[in-house]
Amino acid sequence: MKLFKRSGDFSVLACVVALAGAPGFSSAMEEGFYMGLSASAENLDVTPSRITDNTHSMNATTSRGRTFSTRDSDTQTTSGFGILAGYTFCPSNRELYLSAEIDLAYHGGKARGRLAWIKDSVLRAGANNVPDWPQSGEGWPDDWTFEQNRSYGLTLRLGGQPDFLISMLGPDSGLYVLAGVRRIEAEYSLSFEGCPEDDGCPDGREDESYAQGSDRTDTDYTAWTAGLGLHTPVGDRLGMQVEMYYTNYEEENLLLLDDKGPPHIRVVHSPDADGIGLRLRLLRYF
Repeated sequence: MKLFKRSGDFSVLACVVALAGAPGFSSAMEEGFYMGLSASAENLDVTPSRITDNTHSMNATTSRGRTFSTRDSDTQTTSGFGILAGYTFCPSNRELYLSAEIDLAYHGGKARGRLAWIKDSVLRAGANNVPDWPQSGEGWPDDWTFEQNRSYGLTLRLGGQPDFLISMLGPDSGLYVLAGVRRIEAEYSLSFEGCPEDDGCPDGREDESYAQGSDRTDTDYTAWTAGLGLHTPVGDRLGMQVEMYYTNYEEENLLLLDDKGPPHIRVVHSPDADGIGLRLRLLRYF
C-alpha cells in the first residue's frame, strides 16, 4: 500500500494517456445530468502512532527529559453507501467523455487495536520498588478505534469505449479512470489506564489516584482517491458502474494531552489511514 501511495498519481496519468490514445474509441455515456446510488466495500488500513513527550522544562515526572513512542496497525473491511449527482461532457472534437460529480456517503465498520505500554527502562532499572502498572510520564497502554462516519467529495472521470469492450459487454459499455478529493469525518477513540501521580499509586487499581478513562476525537480528514471503472447500460436511461479505487488519508496530529499544566506531559496521536475498495454504482440519466 505504501508503494501505491507514491506511485498512484503516475498510474492514473498513464491510464489517462492510454485511454486518450487507444484506437476505436467512441463515447459510452450520453452528455447531460445524472443522479445515482452507490454501495462499497473497502479494505481500510489504519496505523496510529503515539508520542509521549516529557521534555518540558517544568515536567515533574520521574521520566523527565525522556520521550516514548510506539505505533500499531489494523486492517478491517468496512462498508459504505451514498447518493451522487453529476454531469457528463462529450466534447465534439474528442472521442472521450468527461464527467464531474459530487457525492455524499455514509460508512460502517471500524479498525481497532492496542498501543503498547512503553515502560521507562531508566526508571525501572534504578528502583526495585516501582509498581508494575503504568506510571506518570510513561507511554500508557491505549486501546484505540478508528471509525469513518460520513464523507463527501468531488470526483472527475475520464473515459471512452475501446473496441475490445464492445465485443465483450455490448456497444454502449465504457472504461474510465477516476480521480477525486474527499472530506471524511472520522472518530478516533481511546481507552486508557495508569497512575498519573508521582508517588506511583501504591494501592494500584484500588488507589484513589489511579486513572481509568476514555477519550474521543472527531476529525475531518482530507483524502485523495484514484481508480478505474467499468460502465455498462442496464435499461432505458439506466447505467451500472463497477469501480476499484484507492484512498489515501492525509495524516492528522491529534493533541490529546498538552504540556501547559502539571505534570507538563505532551501526548500526540497520529492516525494514518488508507484503503482499497470496490464500489457498485447505479446511475439514472436525464
